[in-house]
This record gives sequence, C-alpha cells and structure tokens, in this order.
Amino acid sequence: MRRGQRFRSASRAAEQRSAEAGATAFDSDVDTRLTARQTALLIRYLVGKVVLGRLEFVFLVKYLLVVLGLPTLFLFPPLGIALLVLFCLAALVQWMISRAIGRLAAFRRLDAAEGELTDAATVWWPNLKRETARVGLPTRPLPLLRLAAARATRRLDPEREAAFAAIDWRAVLPRDQWRRARVLLAEEAGGGPAGRTA
Repeated sequence: MRRGQRFRSASRAAEQRSAEAGATAFDSDVDTRLTARQTALLIRYLVGKVVLGRLEFVFLVKYLLVVLGLPTLFLFPPLGIALLVLFCLAALVQWMISRAIGRLAAFRRLDAAEGELTDAATVWWPNLKRETARVGLPTRPLPLLRLAAARATRRLDPEREAAFAAIDWRAVLPRDQWRRARVLLAEEAGGGPAGRTA
C-alpha cells in the first residue's frame, strides 16, 4: 500500500513538473561524493539491512511453533503450552537481535533518509514516462519495452532513434530524493562539504 501511495504521489509530482516547466529536462546535476563519515554510516546501514534480510527466513520459522502449538494445545496441552512458550521466546530473541542490529547499523539515525531512498526506487518510472512523453515516445510499459528491444537490436527507425537520443536520462533519476537523502545523511554523519552541496 505504501509503495502504491508513493507511486501515485511520484506520478502526480512528475505531471506537475511537466505542467509547470513545459516538460523540460533538468539541467542541474547532483553531487554524488560522500565524506568518509557519510560513507561509513551508509555502509553500516546497508550491512545491517543485508543481515536482517538474511535473518528474515529464520524469523519466519517461529510461526511454525504457533501453527503446531494451537492444535496441540487441545490434543496434548503440555506440549502445546511448551510450543507456545517457545514461540514467545523466539519472538523475544528476534526482537533483541533486531534491536541490536538496528543500533549497530544506525537504523533510527537514517529513518528519514531511508524514506527518501525508498521513494527514489519508485520515482524513476514516472520520471521516465515524463521524459518519453516529452520526446514523443509512448509512455506505456509494453510499447516502451518493444522500442527498447528494437533499439538494442538496431531495428529502430531513424525518427524514433532520434527521439531516444533526445531523452535526458539524468532527468529520469530520482534527483530530488537523492538530494534530500544526502542532506539527511550529512546531518547524521556530521556534515561535510558533500552534504552541504547536496
């Protein structure tokens, strides 16, 4: 649901930019340099996300204890109670592990930046549709895929080839989200020149 809301919001923002700017591409560039502190904080965050992602399956296994425990509670109460107690212990262990990883990975410090980065993963598609509309190419996914395949195999007519060449791919990038994420990252990591220019 949240991803759907982000997509609708990004689509509205792209349409608004087209209406206000006449569907012109962005000219400014985004500074991608990170200070040592920002890099270290970002690496901590990414490693924490990867570790938690790997543990997700292990965490899901605890629900088997509930599935087995509830019916067993009526058939053989001592075993059912034991399974439910094990589930509670597993949930407690999961909570403790998640909190420990969250502290080490600075999840709370980067909560706001994470929202911007999540938005960035959604915004590129409305931006691409906006750009393809600007150069006169179709905006629907299937026709775009066909055109991309035709271009990859060098079977695109010259007019559409010129339209593809006119796409400003930098305008497709989620630039606003990256700028805001950079500012938030700079604030949490102690600033630095790269953060101030973002």
